[in-house]
Amino acid sequence: MDVRRYLNQIAASQHALVTLDQALAAGLGLGQIRRRTATGEWLAVRPRVYAVAGVPPTWVQSVAAAALSLQPAAWASHSTAGRLWGFPGAAGDKIDMLVDLDRRVRLAGVCSHRSRALFTADLTRHARIPVTTPERTLVDLSATVPEPLLGQILDDAIRRRLIRLERLRTCVGRLAKSPGRRPAVVHGLLAARLPGYDPGDSDMETRVLRALVAAGLPAPVQQHRVRLNGRTIRIDLAYPRCRIAIELDGWDSHRARSAFDDDRARANALVLAGWVLLRFTSRSTDAEIIATVAAALAESGRSGAA
Repeated sequence: MDVRRYLNQIAASQHALVTLDQALAAGLGLGQIRRRTATGEWLAVRPRVYAVAGVPPTWVQSVAAAALSLQPAAWASHSTAGRLWGFPGAAGDKIDMLVDLDRRVRLAGVCSHRSRALFTADLTRHARIPVTTPERTLVDLSATVPEPLLGQILDDAIRRRLIRLERLRTCVGRLAKSPGRRPAVVHGLLAARLPGYDPGDSDMETRVLRALVAAGLPAPVQQHRVRLNGRTIRIDLAYPRCRIAIELDGWDSHRARSAFDDDRARANALVLAGWVLLRFTSRSTDAEIIATVAAALAESGRSGAA
């Protein structure tokens, strides 16, 4: 393998940046890495992150470098995410990063926002950088951006097809009020744009997500896809590493028998593939759901699956 060419390809895909782990995996030794920095071929821009010399630095590159330095599990958020998505009024050189509640981040020029609510539906990639979705970004800005400007940002994002009102409704529904966000403001924006809008009660998936996170349990993956027996099965909520599947069963009197049968076939396929299947209905209490999921996670840890 041509190591230089391989690392240049990696750098080209991530804003002229290379991480220490990527360099080591490509076959470079620590001495070779030190020589590259000593000769100016690489510039150390963040802990364990290097920029290829000769490429003009940009703000986007600085965000990418911070994200790479904090990986895994860090996403550009708040004002930084707003600037990446092109929100009107988003400016400033400070870098906002979203990380897990238990994590402490000390990185020059970086403001970390700690949260337990790291839902997969709110996390994506844009401009080759891990970032919160436009909907999550708008909700996270609701406590710091004046409501009139937040409305302008929302309307602009709708025009550019970045945000859909239904996705925003679902996003704000699964996020509880906190010092860093004001869901009531977002509900107000939705009410002004959706005739007859009523936030109502959360759908069951949102309710279970919020309950698990509020109890201090890890956020499960939403709508996780598994390939079994030549078909793709989608699980409502899942802990893939532990092979725990959570299915949320509603009841609709008009539901087709074929869908009922298909649910049972999917459940059997998951169990046969080694998954622990937990099923809850709208009558399941939050306490019951939390206790059952916590017990399943504890058992997976004892068996070495976690």
